[in-house]
Amino acid sequence: MADEFDFIVVGAGPAGSVIASRLARAAANPSVLLVEAGGSNEHSTHMSAAERFEVAFREDSPMNWSYKTQPQWKDQVIDYSRGKGLGGSTAINFCAWIFGARSDYNEWARLVGNESFAWENVKERLKRVEKFHNDVPEGFQNWIQPKDEDHGSEGNVDVSYQKKWVNLCNDLFVAAEETGLGVNRDVNSGNPIGMGIGPVCIHNGTRITSSLAYLQNAPPNLTIMTNKHVGKIILEENIAQGIQTVDGHVLKARKEVVLTAGALNSPQLLLLSGIGPREHLNQNNIPVVKDLPGVGKNLQDHCFGAVAIIVKDNNNENFQQAPTPMGWFKVPSLVKSDEFKELSIDTQKYLSKSDVPNWELAALTPLFNAPPLEPDEKIVSGACLLMNPQSRGTVTLKSADPQDAPIIDPKFLTHPFDKRNAIESMREMLRYLQAPVWKNKTSRTLGWPKGDSDEEIWEAFSSNLKSSWHMSSTVSMGTAENACVDSSFKVHGIEHLRVADMSVCPLVPNSHTQTTAYVIGEIAAETLIVDHGLATKNKA
Repeated sequence: MADEFDFIVVGAGPAGSVIASRLARAAANPSVLLVEAGGSNEHSTHMSAAERFEVAFREDSPMNWSYKTQPQWKDQVIDYSRGKGLGGSTAINFCAWIFGARSDYNEWARLVGNESFAWENVKERLKRVEKFHNDVPEGFQNWIQPKDEDHGSEGNVDVSYQKKWVNLCNDLFVAAEETGLGVNRDVNSGNPIGMGIGPVCIHNGTRITSSLAYLQNAPPNLTIMTNKHVGKIILEENIAQGIQTVDGHVLKARKEVVLTAGALNSPQLLLLSGIGPREHLNQNNIPVVKDLPGVGKNLQDHCFGAVAIIVKDNNNENFQQAPTPMGWFKVPSLVKSDEFKELSIDTQKYLSKSDVPNWELAALTPLFNAPPLEPDEKIVSGACLLMNPQSRGTVTLKSADPQDAPIIDPKFLTHPFDKRNAIESMREMLRYLQAPVWKNKTSRTLGWPKGDSDEEIWEAFSSNLKSSWHMSSTVSMGTAENACVDSSFKVHGIEHLRVADMSVCPLVPNSHTQTTAYVIGEIAAETLIVDHGLATKNKA
């Protein structure tokens, strides 16, 4: 096997799979190497959802890096799972296919000074990615009415609503109307506000991972290496020459190295290679190639607290049969709070946009160990996900050993606005779960605060804290002081090296982030093809 390629892409998640595939299929026929630390994940291809979940989230899973955070509130160590192997986190995630708000992307474009990231462009890239199946089941089409013209029909990723939804989904929408929160006929229209149901990247019983969607039938100029853990980027005079794996294998890139290892491993790999804050590199005895203070900073994620009600329901239904109902909402009282007024004017303007939510409700998810239930009882859970977090965490090195997991500290709820948002948003979710349609059926509650005071709601939220695994922004894009890459994904001060994954987002979008990762892959691939003249034959 040749040890030299035109391009080397590190990490086979959604962004990396797209970039490797698009580059290899460009007219100029460049040679492309896709390197993945994990395995092929072939053993899980035909597993049921329950079987895959069990394999992916056990402690010794070959599909999961099984990362944990530093202790957060009340010394809670929070699961920070990341997919390992072909497909990356698309091989273990919950398959939700959610775009976020148009204003998220317009704000991204403003922050980095590049309209490629604005909604109108992103929407077209999303259409390129998805193959949308408008298969909302009968009985629910009065609630959920996506328009075919707003979605892609010929993309690589099959997206559907699944065949059967539980009857309690109707009550979820009724409750939204009864409490004035409203129903959203298509949460992927660019405006997510209201209670809805998003599709999932599952079709005909098959989970559509990025490897299944983009790496099947790879052309001969695309080489895929699995079980190759990259230890560092080879740099000479601030120019990326290639990579070295932990087993000492050197692989050269004639044109560029592209990091697509995700928001935890891309900053880790930059740091291991001598790119990052000088003081931190010195602490780990790593020679400084480029003092880049923002690497590993600015970690953003959607944390959540959860409660549940136990309702009387005689339908013998399996809650795993439905996609997770999800809604996004604004809290009018937040803009009047002191914590909101302390934010920068630009942040206030962004959060005040009509399509930018303060929180997300994810319902019917298995968040609680079920207590003994009567035959006619069901658990209706509600997860309150905080959107637009203002807290900023870090990813740092434990040591200079590439096989040591990074130290991850998301610093959840450390910004005053996030604490205020948690209290007010949880209060709104409790109001929703006390709508008349639920009141008539509720027999008891789980995880409920003892009262309605700020302190009691805060105690309930912060005592059962979890991550939605939407980690982002640790190699942030833009021109701000701590930015690490420009709007064409090039690492500041280093030639022939780009980063193109969720780590580059200047803000974590109000989405479930696999869709954003696919878009990043599409935009980065387009940029590389243009920059290297790959759209024309014989120019590689």
